[in-house]
Amino acid sequence: MDVTKKLLDLDPTLNIHNEGKWDTEEVSRKGYHSFNDAGVEIEVGEFLYAMIRVLKPINVLETGTHWGIGASYMGQALKDNGEGHLDTVEFLPEIASRAVKRICDLKLAEQVTVHLADARVFKPPDDFRGSNESAQLTGHPQPAIEYGLILLDTEPQTRFQELIRYYDFLTLGGFVFIHDLHPHMHQIPNEEHGFAWPFGKIPKTITDWVKNDQLRPFHLPTPRGLTGFYKPSPCDHPWSY
Repeated sequence: MDVTKKLLDLDPTLNIHNEGKWDTEEVSRKGYHSFNDAGVEIEVGEFLYAMIRVLKPINVLETGTHWGIGASYMGQALKDNGEGHLDTVEFLPEIASRAVKRICDLKLAEQVTVHLADARVFKPPDDFRGSNESAQLTGHPQPAIEYGLILLDTEPQTRFQELIRYYDFLTLGGFVFIHDLHPHMHQIPNEEHGFAWPFGKIPKTITDWVKNDQLRPFHLPTPRGLTGFYKPSPCDHPWSY
């Protein structure tokens, strides 16, 4: 399914530019692209589409809907899977309404719900949408709803706290991605804004999860950065131990 083409066909105001031109010459040559909307890069949208097609999660969460570009790719993947639902959270009404229109135009309203809320306090729905894999694997009570994939793409200064907030909602064996986050995790000096701008210092909770192998970080070399975390599962084959 060519989601990029569907987006262009439905919205003539969208234009594509070379996102890599803002980065190093090497990245520019790779030809990353983006719409003129400050949403995820086209290649990132296609990557998220592929991840959902492979993982086939029952539930997906996105913070920072913006104009609904990322939600369009993920919603279409869920539709092509034949099951699954995306909860996407946006706190600006005028932005959310534009995303809702795009989702409806793409006929993805059954797969995507746009929640008008602050992602720092958003409470995932209590309704049960499928098997609770973590509870089955660990025998411990888990949230009523779990997400197999989470994309955090709100304001940069809130994303680490969002990772902490939604960690318990991420199923074992699930993936969470933080957009705009490079391999240095922004833990570097900034001449104008000081250290670790704009994300802030990584909370100890997250570094402890990594040290204790409760999250495994990895990075993808996109122009704006994409850092992923895998939440290990007891079903992972312990070949390395």
